Amino acid sequence: MVGSDEKRLRACLAAAIPDDLLIYEVLVHLRPKSLARCRCVSRSWRAAIAGAAFVRRHLELSRARPPSSVLAVPREIDPDDDHATSTEISFHRLPLLPPPPPQAGSNTTTDAELVWEKAWPEGITRWLSATHCDGLVAIATATDRVFVCNPATRELVALPLGAHNAELEHCDDKDLVPQVALGFDQWRNRYVVSRYFYRVYGEMILSDEVTCGDSKYCRRQGHDIGHEVFTLGGGGGGESWEWELTQDPPHAIGGQRPVCTRRGIYWHSDVARRLLMRFGLRDRTFHVVPRPPAGWSCDDEMVNLDGKLCYVHAATEASIHVWLADDGSLFDELQWSLRWRIDLHSGPNRICYLRPVISNGEDKLLLYVAGENSCDDCLSWCTVSNNTVEKTVEFHNLRYGRPDGSKYMVQSLDVLHYNTFPYFESLVSLTACNY
Repeated sequence: MVGSDEKRLRACLAAAIPDDLLIYEVLVHLRPKSLARCRCVSRSWRAAIAGAAFVRRHLELSRARPPSSVLAVPREIDPDDDHATSTEISFHRLPLLPPPPPQAGSNTTTDAELVWEKAWPEGITRWLSATHCDGLVAIATATDRVFVCNPATRELVALPLGAHNAELEHCDDKDLVPQVALGFDQWRNRYVVSRYFYRVYGEMILSDEVTCGDSKYCRRQGHDIGHEVFTLGGGGGGESWEWELTQDPPHAIGGQRPVCTRRGIYWHSDVARRLLMRFGLRDRTFHVVPRPPAGWSCDDEMVNLDGKLCYVHAATEASIHVWLADDGSLFDELQWSLRWRIDLHSGPNRICYLRPVISNGEDKLLLYVAGENSCDDCLSWCTVSNNTVEKTVEFHNLRYGRPDGSKYMVQSLDVLHYNTFPYFESLVSLTACNY
């Protein structure tokens, strides 16, 4: 219960400061959780906070803040059951702080902040892959089901089922999750979800042209692949709540994560000579675009690094070359530049995989570092100029909170590999999903 003195103070402040100044210079800096309470103050405040101008300004400020945390989607289910489902999905904020020094005779743990937990009685598969854009999170599952949510505003929707993906029926990998992409279509002023599907999955053949390590790389032959997009905020103004078929991709799509930039969605191709395919958001067509002038590894991937298209080439297990491209021009050719070379020494704990997550200035990258033992997996700040690292999140020491205040630890850390990503809160609504 708020005391009477505090109530009078709030009333005096509200009377002394004009609403426009209070809303657009003060309230716009608050987190969505605090703004949810502010909406109850008056009808004018509620309308202003829900307005497009306020949402846009709040989003701009959120983007500009230095990264202080990342978001994780842990799965509290049997790690030995690859086909398990859970009736809940939760989102946790991982603070980017140096881990506390270990105490003798005890296991030091760190608490991850519970942002939101949502029950979904129909069940969500253990294996999933999440991607983020402007506070929204798209979640691909090991089925044809795709979810989109805004953890900050506590909205979650299950998108209608699109075309069936025959890949799910023919792949032996139990942990397969067909990827989806999420981005903002500036030409239509809408957020879109993009997914591929195989009408015919074809067969895998060994490629004589490409190897990954000591093994030949398999590629797809005899496939029939399609692609579709879902426009969020549809259902009115002539838009329908359904997937829209687009031009088919020119090649099979590989298992690596796609990336959405301001111009389009980039997919890895699954052909012998490794290619990138861009699905243009403006014309809704595919174009083959060049990769960086570097080698290729099956551990290569793309990330959206602070709004830029970033290609990460795994030169060795503990060494990566980070390439950036400006895709803002209307020309199909991408102009790649080698931005960083990172070469870490494994030491006693061998490094098996490096992935940039976010950058903090010109000389620091937050890396996902996967070790030979999953207990070594962590997030580390890397100072690129001298290739030094400082651990900030150790996954095996994290405790995740439940709504009732209890804590749990994730037994299978590989679920978090693709589900720890940069994130900032926003007020973007799934029912509007535009500016």
